[in-house]
Amino acid sequence: MTDVVRVIRQSQGTEDSISLKQQRNNTRELAEELGADSLDTIDLGNTSGFSLFYKDSDDNGRLDAQPEVQELISGLRAGKWNYLIAHDDTRIARDEYFSVIQHAALVGGCELRFVSDVPDDRLTFRIQRVVEAETKAKEIEKSKAAVEHRRERGYYHGTPPFGLEFDSEGEYLVKDMDEWPIIERVFELRERGLSYRNISDEIGTISKSGVGNIIRENRELYLTRLDANHPAVSSAD
Repeated sequence: MTDVVRVIRQSQGTEDSISLKQQRNNTRELAEELGADSLDTIDLGNTSGFSLFYKDSDDNGRLDAQPEVQELISGLRAGKWNYLIAHDDTRIARDEYFSVIQHAALVGGCELRFVSDVPDDRLTFRIQRVVEAETKAKEIEKSKAAVEHRRERGYYHGTPPFGLEFDSEGEYLVKDMDEWPIIERVFELRERGLSYRNISDEIGTISKSGVGNIIRENRELYLTRLDANHPAVSSAD
């Protein structure tokens, strides 16, 4: 029996171009080449590749804090699999935690195989991991600084809700004139006492939950942009 386990993971950063679907396909092909009789999957989705080596101990987003990774380590040590495969080594870890997994695999007699080549030279590997870790840390800091910059200036942060869009500078929310008539209609019908379901049926292009999001979740964003003579504005006053 040839038992194989694969790790599927995509970095949370936008620079990561190896899609989860692509990883599932190419690791399945590699497993077949290895003659796998069974294929287990550790699918981490969009997860940070850094462990306690680079993150705070109370950060639950750490790679080594993931239950699936802990199960992987236990299984490797117990000799559950013949091969551990991934698209490349960075799918497994982007810092020294890779050596933890390597050691667990060594204890359990599991061989690591990758779809893409990884550095054989240990110094090259070490340098590559350090550079990637520092680059990732800088990206995170830049992202945090950008978010704080927007908040300090009162810019909207996040995806614009239905009926609104960013202005030409990408800073403030303005009416999306293609969708805004629906917003006005939703509040008009609500003022007439219609239920969310009835409003959805009346308009026909928005779901019941969508109506709820407009009336409850983003109410203030809409009310401040409705014309002063709109019934929802006058009743709020």
